[in-house]
Amino acid sequence: MNDRYLILMRHAKSSWASASLSDFDRPLNDRGRTAVPVMSKWLESQALVPDCVLCSTATRAQQTAELLSGSWPLPNSKIDLQELYLASPGTILEAIQEHGPAESRILLIVGHNPGFEVLASMLSGRAMAMPTAAVAIFRLLTPNSW
Repeated sequence: MNDRYLILMRHAKSSWASASLSDFDRPLNDRGRTAVPVMSKWLESQALVPDCVLCSTATRAQQTAELLSGSWPLPNSKIDLQELYLASPGTILEAIQEHGPAESRILLIVGHNPGFEVLASMLSGRAMAMPTAAVAIFRLLTPNSW
């Protein structure tokens, strides 16, 4: 199979329980920790286990990426990128082009709204909602580059 896929995944539901934590440091809540393994198993059932992950360095995104390995191990090529924290669609695309390995067949990006929702809408050509732990999957028509 030569198809290549870009998967955008919004981090899972995070906790607002501690007012002393910055937005960047907010962890997942119980609902978030429950949702990620479900999505992980679904991706596996669709033969969409990523071979590379680009992940925001925010706590909730890092925890989302770590929990994905409940059903399958995270690939060796997990790249943590500060610039994905609350990134605009343009910044997300730049990160994909700069850090997405040419040999990667399935690239997963874990990050945040509103950038993910706007980018998913742009790429799909229609309004797309990206609630927590949602994925948007795009099959690439140009298989040789991100």
